[in-house]
Amino acid sequence: MAAISQAEQFDPAVIQAELDRIVKSETFARSERSRELLSYIVERDLNGEADRLKGFSIALDVFDREDNFDPSTDAVVRVQAGRLRDLLATYYADEGVDDPIRISIPRGSYVPAYEETADRETEDDGEDEAQSVVTPAVPAPLLPQRTIPASRPRAAPRRVFAADIRLIWLGLSLLFLLLAGNAWMLVTSTLDRNAALVASEQPVEVEEEHGLLSATAYLPSISIEQAPDGPLRVALEDAIPRFGSVVYKTVGESSAGAPKSDFYIRVVPVSEHSSNIQFYHRESGILIGTDQAPSDADPPTIRRHVSRIASRFLSVGGQIYAFLETDGRLNALTECLVLANSYFTNQSAEKHVAAYHCGEDLVDRGINSGLVFSDLASLSVEYVTDGYDNPFDIGLDEAIAYGRRAIQLSPGSPEAYRSLAWAMQIAGEDAASLDLTRAASVLNPYDLSVSASYAGILVKMGDFQKAVDIMEDVLKAAPVHPTWWDFTTFLAAFQVGRYDLVSLTSRNLVGHERSHYCAARLIAASLEGNDDLRDRMLSAIDKRHEGFVSDPAAFYGRMMPQAAADKLVAALREAGLMVGGAHGG
Repeated sequence: MAAISQAEQFDPAVIQAELDRIVKSETFARSERSRELLSYIVERDLNGEADRLKGFSIALDVFDREDNFDPSTDAVVRVQAGRLRDLLATYYADEGVDDPIRISIPRGSYVPAYEETADRETEDDGEDEAQSVVTPAVPAPLLPQRTIPASRPRAAPRRVFAADIRLIWLGLSLLFLLLAGNAWMLVTSTLDRNAALVASEQPVEVEEEHGLLSATAYLPSISIEQAPDGPLRVALEDAIPRFGSVVYKTVGESSAGAPKSDFYIRVVPVSEHSSNIQFYHRESGILIGTDQAPSDADPPTIRRHVSRIASRFLSVGGQIYAFLETDGRLNALTECLVLANSYFTNQSAEKHVAAYHCGEDLVDRGINSGLVFSDLASLSVEYVTDGYDNPFDIGLDEAIAYGRRAIQLSPGSPEAYRSLAWAMQIAGEDAASLDLTRAASVLNPYDLSVSASYAGILVKMGDFQKAVDIMEDVLKAAPVHPTWWDFTTFLAAFQVGRYDLVSLTSRNLVGHERSHYCAARLIAASLEGNDDLRDRMLSAIDKRHEGFVSDPAAFYGRMMPQAAADKLVAALREAGLMVGGAHGG
């Protein structure tokens, strides 16, 4: 049913004056799109055209979409409406606290609502907005220095304040010491809270443009139902709860009278020294995969095998999620996680848009998952580093806010620490980034993707040999992996003269046309003396990547010390690339 306009109940001059105050406020000063959207919907309402305030007409009139606009694939109106609601809440909590009326955009509609506030007590002003702000109890150094609405992080000023960063760095250093001494206590103390937050099997009420939608948003659960006592079982029971992409149910939690887990594990001895680890989907009875592991080796060896197996099956890119996707069993939450993983596994602008829109849509619906905010943080960094079309003006401050929000929601999640670490790295806060990544590694030493992220930070810090050592083990353990693992290995291997790894990892970048991937293949072709490939890569870079060619040293300088970046640029010149720009000569 269409929302009813309230404009006739108020003097239009009073509403117009309030609109003018809002659009001229400091809160809205840097958000042109929000000013345009608010002005459009209020002025339409005042003109008696509230019935025109639909997503389609707003997309055409405000956001310059074409007549073939499809709201199911382009969430620009919903996303911008969500941002507008957040900005209005911020405005009325500060600058507009004493305004005589308030303008709001109720969820489920684009027709504005108006409320008189002149007769209200000052202490009651902003009560409704304040109730929408959630500040979970998390370690104090990780709390943002600004309020973040529960539905999404509020856009921050476009720079990172040095004092704020120093406090964060100090807090993270202390946190790392705590984690290093007793990480498992932190993980186990937050498992139930995180599971209740993002893995509930109860319906989540969400609102969309066309009314109330009832949906489920939960993570797949898994238990160990058959396994002999011994070091292998101990390692599995240690590893599984550390993966935030699944919910671990113990034997007691999966017993009679309690909901059974979605998946279960059987460990079947096949010899005196070896066991077969089997993963089953409970409802269908399908065996989704198996792996082998020693049952009586030394603990470090068993941990390496369990790390490989857990990463292969439990991560978002693993067998459990692949089964859910193939069998049509993804829900609103897991579908977004799969889209983000698909992007990072095989990156393209189209996949980036799909993953980002999906995450934003979940947040708009009020589905607050630390994993989703982690993905949004990483995807926001991609806007900064890879030059994708950025219709929402997302930058590093938003990425950092998303990462902080992820840690608030899931303080035991290595994915949250890793996403914030990446944003801090690109912001130039290397020490804080390193501490965050170390914290993620302590929280989940079994996750190969966390290890790869740690290697990426080591590349940034110039510790190339250690990065190579880590990535060699990671690549051996995971034959199928994201392309950025290969690129990270390429960068480190080139610096230490491991040209065998340079050749291997560059071949894994075939089929990807991104500038730095083509440049990696160009350098490898030159080192190998492969003139045909060298000429093809030169042509590809010259035709498609003028920005990269103009100053590749600046691009590489964001990833490693400048001297190492210059070494890569020299290799590009030697391969025949005509380099320009500040460092290009």
